[in-house]
Amino acid sequence: MLLVLALPAVLAACGGSDDVDARLAIVAPDNNIRAEGDECAGARPFRAIHRGTAFTVEDGSGEVVAEGELPTGRATNADAGIDWESDRFPTVCVFDVEVGLPERARYRIVLPDAVPLEFDAVLLASDDPVELILSG
Repeated sequence: MLLVLALPAVLAACGGSDDVDARLAIVAPDNNIRAEGDECAGARPFRAIHRGTAFTVEDGSGEVVAEGELPTGRATNADAGIDWESDRFPTVCVFDVEVGLPERARYRIVLPDAVPLEFDAVLLASDDPVELILSG
């Protein structure tokens, strides 16, 4: 059974009730030149990462436990320690994803043309989103 929810991201969870509300910040570290807060999509080498890109979440055994699509990304300063003295500067593209997951110890989010991003359930207890940085 597939349950689709309408939240900031298009979300879906497979099977019974969701035990864990996961807040993930998927970061495409492309260092493109943008203004802070602009809508964005992954640039080279992350062109496949953009609004509407399908993703799946697997548990530690490889079983798909959720799926959905990425929301619109937002540009964030690639190096907050630098005053760029400009409205446009190197940014990363951050996709804020909220998804309900069945309770498991480990998860892995799978996106096209990127190494799967693994994370432990213990990280979901924080009030802050789990930051997952893409690599090619």
